[in-house]
Amino acid sequence: MISEETQPAPALGSTVDPAWMKVVSKTVRAVHEAEGVSLPVEALIEETAAAHNELLARAEDPLDRDELESLLPWLEARLRKRLKAARTEPGTGKRSA
Repeated sequence: MISEETQPAPALGSTVDPAWMKVVSKTVRAVHEAEGVSLPVEALIEETAAAHNELLARAEDPLDRDELESLLPWLEARLRKRLKAARTEPGTGKRSA
């Protein structure tokens, strides 16, 4: 999971497209399942929101759906890398309590 310190702050007054969040959620869930990681609902919501924020921060135009979709492979690779690091270095992929 992404630490709260590294998450970009959402824009005030912005709205979230439910259809787009479904795409991001499916991506997050698919990567975790492929890596053998089961996510409780709360963790899936948290990871989806964090992934969405990462995509928006990475995009030149966060309102351009085509650009965001083109970044999904980047997001998948980033999630896989983070999950693999968490397996090899326990504690790096989890938030501290």
